Amino acid sequence: MGSQRDRNSTGWISLDTRHTPPRWIAQWYTPESYVDDRGVTRYKKGYRTLGMRSKGDLPTKSSAEKKWASIRDSVLAPTQPLERDPKTTFRKFLESEYVPLKRSGWNDATRDKLEYYFGYMTDAFGDRPIAEVVPRVLAEFIEELAEKHCQDTVNGVLVYLRNIFEEAVDLDYVEKNPARKLKAPACTREKDASTVSFDDVAALESALTGRDRTIFRLLARCGPRAGEAFGIQWGDIRPDQTLMIAREYSRSRLKKPKTEGSKDTVYLPTSLYNELLSLREQSDDSSPSGWVFPSSRKRKRGLMPLDYHNWIGRNLKPVADKLGIRVNAQIMRRSFATLANRVTGDLKAVQRQMRHSRASTTADTYAQPVPQAVREAVEALDREIQETRDIQEAAK
Repeated sequence: MGSQRDRNSTGWISLDTRHTPPRWIAQWYTPESYVDDRGVTRYKKGYRTLGMRSKGDLPTKSSAEKKWASIRDSVLAPTQPLERDPKTTFRKFLESEYVPLKRSGWNDATRDKLEYYFGYMTDAFGDRPIAEVVPRVLAEFIEELAEKHCQDTVNGVLVYLRNIFEEAVDLDYVEKNPARKLKAPACTREKDASTVSFDDVAALESALTGRDRTIFRLLARCGPRAGEAFGIQWGDIRPDQTLMIAREYSRSRLKKPKTEGSKDTVYLPTSLYNELLSLREQSDDSSPSGWVFPSSRKRKRGLMPLDYHNWIGRNLKPVADKLGIRVNAQIMRRSFATLANRVTGDLKAVQRQMRHSRASTTADTYAQPVPQAVREAVEALDREIQETRDIQEAAK
């Protein structure tokens, strides 16, 4: 290790391909050392991002090496070690050190997932000095998490806890990684498989009015993810009675659909298609780029859609609670799959409507008509819910 450190003390260049475009990185061994678990002395690394591997920046390794040669002496000049504030909290380290260091490599899906994970961490020990977040504290946190959440959530939180504290070790905020030996306990919470029955769907539909009813009908009849439903524009509604899923809107942010295969068409039953056309006639912005379900609140970037979290919490749940019905975005999507399959028995058609195929979707695929079996499945579900609703209303 010593000879290797001597050879590389002036640094070497490598390509970080985790980003687009890839980045040239200069790395070197520092004088700081530590002893690993096997008693071997190892030296910490330093690194500096030099630039992108692109035509306008550093297109070749030789150009990156020239840049490193021009700044190497100043970068490697001896400096006094930084004094770390022992009172730095876990939350402050996360927000000011870890996230800025890592976020350039995260896509939208990862950011959403980590916002979810980090929320649990900061709620539990975010205001503690990071040096005081010891293994016992983390073990208790993981045990409590396993009692309330699924195994995937517990495993994901544990992976990022280890990574956060590994960075804290590298940046000298803590001496050892307190999460290194933690193991994920077996989760005691069963996976939520709740659905809403035909009777409950019909009851909710009867209780909702106006645009709220239209939104609920879209979720119940067509099975889109909630963020997809609230991200639709008038131009996404096509003359062949289909809806193009082109984007999601969630937490004040527009993003691509969950997977490449999710960017596809879904079928609209005739009654809902006509209802959406009527709603378009009443819209203040019926242009192709106008939002089907716009928010009343204007932002700096103009009018944006409703956020589905707000709509469910403020519009759907109060009505559902009065009726004694448990409902959320995931339950609605599961309910569509369950009820449509029960009505038609055509699981393949239901999977097509939900876009669960893993095959890559091409431009040609977008243009293909929706199979007749899918149309029949969605229309059958629409009729069944409507008939249930008519029976309920007639009995009142």
